[in-house]
Amino acid sequence: MWDWIQSNSVDLFGHLLTLIGIIVGAIVLVWQIGRQHRSSLELQKRNAQEALKVEIYKTLTLRLRDVTRTNVTAMMYAVNVPSRIEVFQNSIKKNIPLPFPRERAIEFSHLHSAANDALIALIQEFEAWSIVFPEIELFQTALNSANHDARNASNELFNRFIIILPTDPPHDAPSKTPRPIPASPVSADQLSELERLVEEYRRAMDEIGCYVIDLQIEAQNKLLSGLFEHRVPRRKPLDSRFKVLSTEPVEMERLMSYFLNETSWGKEYKKYEAMHSKSAFSE
Repeated sequence: MWDWIQSNSVDLFGHLLTLIGIIVGAIVLVWQIGRQHRSSLELQKRNAQEALKVEIYKTLTLRLRDVTRTNVTAMMYAVNVPSRIEVFQNSIKKNIPLPFPRERAIEFSHLHSAANDALIALIQEFEAWSIVFPEIELFQTALNSANHDARNASNELFNRFIIILPTDPPHDAPSKTPRPIPASPVSADQLSELERLVEEYRRAMDEIGCYVIDLQIEAQNKLLSGLFEHRVPRRKPLDSRFKVLSTEPVEMERLMSYFLNETSWGKEYKKYEAMHSKSAFSE
């Protein structure tokens, strides 16, 4: 047996090398298949993630358009009121017949409610995107703060509009009821106060508009970065009072601190949290 092995050692060694080569080849083939499979799964995962980001961006764009449209409509309605009243009162002084201003307090209330509803719908949408876009928390906080100011400004403005704008009586009102019911004349001081309230409302709605622009920019840079190399530059504010929202870690931390600690909304939110925690602890 040993003599046979020695006499056939070259052939046996060749067969052994062949067998080793087959085994190694099989191992390499299995490894390559596994690697290709893992690469394929990873590619499918990335493609699915990018597709989800695109769908989120589409939804976000629709929401932002709705917020912008309703925001501008409500703001412009309010901004036009002081000049309409001034023109109407000047026409009375000069005995020039002009129709009553067509703006109404109740219509302003409806328009602002539509703007508020559009913004709330956008903010609520954020909760479904946190896993894909965790920085969305900054925009949720900023828009909550700005909406708080806009709501307070709209309430004051609505109360003033009730006093200085004509009112349409109900359809079943007596036939002798004036249509519209005219408001009392507005003094120069009242008009000045109205202009101040309108400016506060305009500024609050402008702040929402600025943050919407920042969100649009950040969404493009975050959600579409896997498809496009270009990055949209951040907004350059014309009014330094309006913060530019940035998701850079240091800036984001500073902005979150500002909204939570220095704004009216943040202070009220912290009071609410403290009361809620105290109530929960007492139970």
